[in-house]
Amino acid sequence: MSVETIEVRPATASDAARAAEAFLRMPPTPGESPGAAGLVQANPEKQVLALRGGRIVGSCVWVPGAGRCATVVAPRLAEWDEEVASRLIRGAVRAAAEAGARFIQAVAEPEGRSPLARAIARAGMERLAVLAYLRRKVTEADARTAGPKGIVWKRWTPWRRRKFARTIARTYEGSLDCPAMAGLRTAEDALATHRATGVFRAGAWHLALEGGAGHGTSRIRAREAVGVVLASEVEGRGDLVYLGVVPEARGRGVGRALLGQAIRDTARMGLVTLTVAVDTENGPAWRLYAEAGFKEVRRRLVFFVPKERLAALGGAPDDNAPRKRGG
Repeated sequence: MSVETIEVRPATASDAARAAEAFLRMPPTPGESPGAAGLVQANPEKQVLALRGGRIVGSCVWVPGAGRCATVVAPRLAEWDEEVASRLIRGAVRAAAEAGARFIQAVAEPEGRSPLARAIARAGMERLAVLAYLRRKVTEADARTAGPKGIVWKRWTPWRRRKFARTIARTYEGSLDCPAMAGLRTAEDALATHRATGVFRAGAWHLALEGGAGHGTSRIRAREAVGVVLASEVEGRGDLVYLGVVPEARGRGVGRALLGQAIRDTARMGLVTLTVAVDTENGPAWRLYAEAGFKEVRRRLVFFVPKERLAALGGAPDDNAPRKRGG
């Protein structure tokens, strides 16, 4: 494909539909996420096109999400060309940033040497993490397990929203989970993303509080939130969308208690599987899930737009945004 003759631009209202049809006719990109065709059909106006002589020879779509999040879907081309693919990805990133997205991601196979991964990196996106997707069977017996003594559980309610957001922000401090995302979004953004994941189940969202008798010498004040766990239902299975522990409570078994609560909630929802994605660099999280019986089923390499480049695109996050990933 002659790169010099290729024009890359956002789709207009008049050509969005034919662009989506052209996307379906082009060969799938190796390593693209399942459901890419459906995402393009659902978001025809969010395509960036590669044209040669007015004919569509490539397309890349970006998908907006809750909490100022956006995902750039793997581009498709009539004939693969890494430079054209990277130009399409850059165009999609710019469009997402101009629309207000603060966390913009793209995924590829974990080895990082695939044509798709090279095009994503060439477009200026940086490696965020290799995510491992873990799975554990859940049984009726799990619903009857007892939680640890000394922890009081507070279920999600609308009037506890700020408390959940404040606790999530605290758990971001010193986290080993995708630390490069520090400062990109607020905890409120992340909360919105988590709530939009799958089917929201208020009964499976909990704050863990400690304090009172037996904690007089602890650094944790009476009835202080020490962690948060959020589980949802995704395609008929439980999904642990977030688990975090505040810094002063780490190393005391709080994470294990939070995970146990997620397993119980999944069983009580009548679901037989619980899944979670974990940063492979997060050793403590790896050990926690392995000890609980989780097994790895796949890996994906996640790229993102760093804060400095986001600022250059006009989508810089607030400098005082709480640190941490978004979901």
